[in-house]
Amino acid sequence: MDWREGVAAKVVNPRSGALVAVSAVAATMAWREIERRRVLRADLPESSVRVERLADLRYDRESLAAVERGLRGEWGEFALLGFESVEEMAAQAGATTFVARRREGDGFAVKAALQAILVDAHGDPGVLREEHPTFRALTDGESWRRSRRRGGDTAVLLQITVFDQEERGGGLGSLLRNAVLNMLAKDVRYALTTTPVDRPKRGRRLRLDDAATYTPAMRFHVRGGAEATEVLPGYKVGGESSHGADVVVMRYARDEAGEWPVTRPAMRLHSAGPMEERLTRTARRLAALRVRRPALPRLLPRAA
Repeated sequence: MDWREGVAAKVVNPRSGALVAVSAVAATMAWREIERRRVLRADLPESSVRVERLADLRYDRESLAAVERGLRGEWGEFALLGFESVEEMAAQAGATTFVARRREGDGFAVKAALQAILVDAHGDPGVLREEHPTFRALTDGESWRRSRRRGGDTAVLLQITVFDQEERGGGLGSLLRNAVLNMLAKDVRYALTTTPVDRPKRGRRLRLDDAATYTPAMRFHVRGGAEATEVLPGYKVGGESSHGADVVVMRYARDEAGEWPVTRPAMRLHSAGPMEERLTRTARRLAALRVRRPALPRLLPRAA
């Protein structure tokens, strides 16, 4: 008998009368909170970095503005993944968009973001290409609805962006990617990327079987244990961006023990059940809406 059967045995007691129903509801709610807990954020003390879901920052106007500036500067029309505003992106895609903030003084400053979506592709780039033939199709409204409601066994890492040019090459991008993979639910067993194929005009022709021809972005993923699987020509065509339209799909997979190939950073995970998560977000929304009461004017002269 496991703990759930034990709870059921205790609450199903004919002598308890009406209390049986109350106890059963309480047990069911507690069970759900335990079974459906989700990681909300990760604190990485060695680097003073906190990785959070954008959904939990949707009422932080300063952070949202910093995220939007950084994404638009890097990805142009693709920055907000088809949404008209960063607020809408936070509301609709915020559960799978992760933001790295570094402690500066008494607060945290936005430094990087990883945008992802959940699909049922079984880690197969062919399935991804067949069901989502373009980047715009992958990030349309129906895809986001399925990602939010049903999830999937594959996380597509759409765009990884380090906002500060001086931070690039310093390990923040790797740290964010590694943390995010280890924050995903256990039933997400694969990760595919849509890595832009950027190379000089006279650069060597890309060959998936020759690592010497890989771009810096591809080598970034290879160092994390990913495998280059397929090139999708023109996958991100139709938008203004500093990157090319062709992308290469890099593939990560958990091993038999359920571990990702990336190095797991030292981090403290903070998780919550559905009810706790809802209450936390409501408290943040109310705090953001709170208006300070103006001080009343002094009517009487100050005593000498």
